[in-house]
Amino acid sequence: MDKLTRQREIVKNVATEPWVHSLQSLAKKFGVNQITLQRDLEEMKDNGFGFKKDGTERLYLHLSGWNGVAPVKAATLRQMEILRMLTATPQGLTITEIYKRFNRRDEEEVSSKTLERAIKDLVKKNILKHKGEEYVICSEQMLPPLQLAEREKTLLLEALNVARALAPFPDEMKTLEAKLKVWIGQNAHSRETIFVHGRTPTQDVHRSQCCFQLEEAAQNKNQVSILYRKEEEPARQLRLNPLGIVYYWVLDNWYLIAQDERDKKIKTYLVNRILDVARLPESFAPIEGFDLKTWYQYAWGVYRDQNPIPVVIKFHNYYSTLNRVRVELAKRKTCTLVEDGEGLLMEDQVEGLDELAVWLRGFGAGTEVLKPPLLRKKVTEEFSRLLQMYGGDSHGLD
Repeated sequence: MDKLTRQREIVKNVATEPWVHSLQSLAKKFGVNQITLQRDLEEMKDNGFGFKKDGTERLYLHLSGWNGVAPVKAATLRQMEILRMLTATPQGLTITEIYKRFNRRDEEEVSSKTLERAIKDLVKKNILKHKGEEYVICSEQMLPPLQLAEREKTLLLEALNVARALAPFPDEMKTLEAKLKVWIGQNAHSRETIFVHGRTPTQDVHRSQCCFQLEEAAQNKNQVSILYRKEEEPARQLRLNPLGIVYYWVLDNWYLIAQDERDKKIKTYLVNRILDVARLPESFAPIEGFDLKTWYQYAWGVYRDQNPIPVVIKFHNYYSTLNRVRVELAKRKTCTLVEDGEGLLMEDQVEGLDELAVWLRGFGAGTEVLKPPLLRKKVTEEFSRLLQMYGGDSHGLD
C-alpha cells in the first residue's frame, strides 16, 4: 500500500469509527511502525486535516483536509522562505540573521542546524552563494517572477494535463495541477455548477478540491465514492452518480446533487460534510430528461419539494434595496420585476419559503410580502421575535 492510499484509509477508518482507533492500532492494521503513522498524521496536518485524541489516545477526525495529493515537504517550504528573505534583502543575510527572522514568528522553532542544511543544499544547487559572511541569491540562476494573464494560466493548466502522463514525478504534477485549479477556477461554460443568486463563494482548499473532483466526475459520468458525515455521527461510505453542484450564497455552502446508486433517488449532500472523494472507474448512464438548471429552477436555495408556490413581494425604495434586488435576482429565470412609482413588485414561483424568508430578512423595512399568507406569517413571526428581544411589544402585528 503506497503512502497516499494509506493516508486515505486512515481518514476512512477514523471517520467511520470515531474514538476507536489509536496510533498503535492503526500501525498494526496497516503493517507499519508507529513512527511511520505519526509521520503520516504530520503530513496530513500540512494538508489541513485535524485529529483529536481522548484520554486513551483514541482518535477523532474533527477537520477534513486536502486528500489524495502529496503535501509539499517542510524542507522545501523552508528553502522557499529562505529564498523569499534573500530576494527581499539583496545585500544578503548571515546564517544568524536568517535564524532570527525564522524564529520571530509564532510557529514551531526551526533549529540552526536545520537551517544550515537547507542553506548548504541551496548553495550546492548554485542557487545561493557566499558574499563574505552573508548569503546572497545567485541572480544568474534565478528566473524573474512569472506574471500570467488568465488565459495564460488556463493554457498552463492544459499543458499540465498533457505533461502529467509523462512526468517522472506524477504525484508532484498532480499536486501542482490541483492547486492551479483552485487558483484559476474553470471555464463557467463547461461547469456542472449553479451559483444561486450569483454571489461569489469564499475560497477554501478542501471545498474547492471536492467540488472540482465532483464536477469532473459529473461531466465524465463517473461514479464516485464519498465519505460523508453529519455532525459527530460515524461517517458513511456512499456510492453515488454525481449530477452537479450548487452554491447557495446565503449560507456560503456548496451542495452535491447526486443519484444514490442503491435506491436511484436524487439527493442533496452538503459538501462540508464530505470528508473524502474517490472517483471510480465505473460510469453511469445519464438520467433521461434530467437537467440541473431545470431541476432547481424554482428552488430559492437548495430545498426542493416539487411544489412551487406563487409569491408576490413589494420592495420599497429604502436605502440600496432596489439595486440589491435587481443584482441578486438578475439570473433568476422564473422571476419578473415590475417597476412602479414606489419601488419594485416581484412575482415568482418558489420552492423553499423558509429560505426565501431568510433572504427577505436582510432587507428589513425595505420589503413587504403580499402573498402567500404563509410566507407573510413567517416574516412577521421573525420580526416579532426580534422586537421582543429588544424589549418591544409585538401585540397588534398581523
